[in-house]
Amino acid sequence: MITLGTTLRCNLPPRHLWVVLSDPQQTGDAILLVSLTTFRDDGIDDVCILDAPDFPGYLTHATTAAYSRAKAGSAAALAESVANGSFTIVSSIPQTTLTKIIDGARKSDELSASNKKLLPH
Repeated sequence: MITLGTTLRCNLPPRHLWVVLSDPQQTGDAILLVSLTTFRDDGIDDVCILDAPDFPGYLTHATTAAYSRAKAGSAAALAESVANGSFTIVSSIPQTTLTKIIDGARKSDELSASNKKLLPH
C-alpha cells in the first residue's frame, strides 16, 4: 500500500530513491513523488540537502531532494509500477527526514503550485 512517506528504489538506471510526499487517502489517490539524488554545487535543487545520518543505510553522501524532477500521479499507478518490478519499496525514510523534505518542498521554487497542493497540511 502506498502511503505518505513510502520510500522506493527505482529499478531502472540510475536507480534513485523516491519518496511519496502526499497522503493518497487525503488527496483522492493523487501522490507527489520526489527523487533523492547526489547533491552537486551547481545544481538547482539546493533547498533540502541530506546526509547519511538522515537516512542510515541508504544515503552515503550529500544528497538533495530533486524537486525539479518531482512527479505527480496516482497511488494506484505507483502500486502497479511496484507490482511490475519498476520500483521496489524499501524501508520508510525516518519521520524527521520526511518532515525536512516536505518543508523543503513548500519552500522550493522548483515545485509547481499545483504539486504543492498535494503536500500534507
